[in-house]
This record gives sequence, structure tokens and C-alpha cells, in this order.
Amino acid sequence: MNIWRVYRSAGKRFTIYDLRLIVFCFLFFVFCFLLSACAGVDPVVKIGLVGPFEGANRAIGYDVIYSARLAVREINAAGGIDGYRVSLVALDDSGDVGLARETAVSLTLDPSVVAVVGHWLPDTTAAALPVYADVGLPFLAAGDVPFAAAVPAQYPQAFREAYESVTPFSEVPGPYAAPAYDAFQLLREALETAGENGNLTREDVAAALRDLEVEGITGIVYQR
Repeated sequence: MNIWRVYRSAGKRFTIYDLRLIVFCFLFFVFCFLLSACAGVDPVVKIGLVGPFEGANRAIGYDVIYSARLAVREINAAGGIDGYRVSLVALDDSGDVGLARETAVSLTLDPSVVAVVGHWLPDTTAAALPVYADVGLPFLAAGDVPFAAAVPAQYPQAFREAYESVTPFSEVPGPYAAPAYDAFQLLREALETAGENGNLTREDVAAALRDLEVEGITGIVYQR
């Protein structure tokens, strides 16, 4: 409805008060719309991924980030976990022990981060492990058994194609691509189990990971 035309047909003129009232009503409508839209957004549960995305070992980081994105995309495409959308938090530690510890601390401070996969190198993993353990944040120590480097030539063709579909320049999966994907499949199973119990806390995910084994691309995977 054209309010200006209605006022003119009634022989009236706008006043400053009228304009303010219309603007207020419009803004209130927009606020209510945005509020209802936000209320409809699914809650988020986060998984951390830490690795050397820069530095001498950045090839590992590039290898694992696309597998993580693929796994998270598949989880959300299937409806998420018990009404939760899964979000990936990827942080770089550059293969540096000090930075590995710092990134671990930053992930522990976000309560919506319920598990972490990393750090892919023995020294950085050793530096970060106590940080996660101190707060009970589930941590899959990757880069070693059962998430050690694999042989890309042995990857299933379906995985290779899915992996390449999420890369910007059609990169091919390397030695750590399948182990990273398997780590997220193990977490997916743990998250689904925790979700069935009605809560996706760190404690629930940690409990679900105990004695959990999953048949992955590289074989049986589990939490060390």
C-alpha cells in the first residue's frame, strides 16, 4: 500500500512525526524478520583441525584440509548431527612447537569446539597433547598410527573424485588425505552416538570415542 498516496487522498500532509513513525515501524519489521530468521538457524558444533598450512611441511596441511572440508560437507548434507550443523575450525601451527601450543589453547577456549584433529608432526602433537588433556577436549593425534601416511595409489576412485571435487585447482589426494578423512569419519560416528544421548558436549564425545573403531579407507581407525 502506498502510504503517501493514502495521506494525500485524505487531504493530509506528512509531518516529521509521521515520517518517524513510518521509519520506526519499518525498522521494527526488519528487526522481527531478522530475529525470526536467526532463530531458525541450526545450532553449531565445531571440530578443530590443526596442521602445518604454512612452512616446510605445508604439503601436509593442504593434503588434510580438503579431506576435512569434504567430510564436514558430507555430514551437513546428510542433515548434520542431531539438529546441529558441523563447522570446521582450521588453524595453522606451521609445524612450530610454540605455535602448536598456542593454537591448542585457543581451541580449548571455545566451548563449541568438541573435538580436534591434528597436529600431524610428532613434536607439535607432543606439545599440544597436554593442553587438550587438561581441559578434557577430545584429540585425535594425527600423523601417526592409525592416522599415519597412506599410499594414494590405493585410495578408492570414489574418494579420489570426491576429494578433487572440493579442491579449487583439482589437486589430487596425497599421503595424508585418506587418514584425515578417516579421522573425521571416526568423529562423525562419535558425534552421532553422543547426539543420540541428547547432548553434544566434549564429555559426551570423549565417552563416545572410547573403544570406538571404524572401518576407514586406510583400515580400522580409532582414538589412540
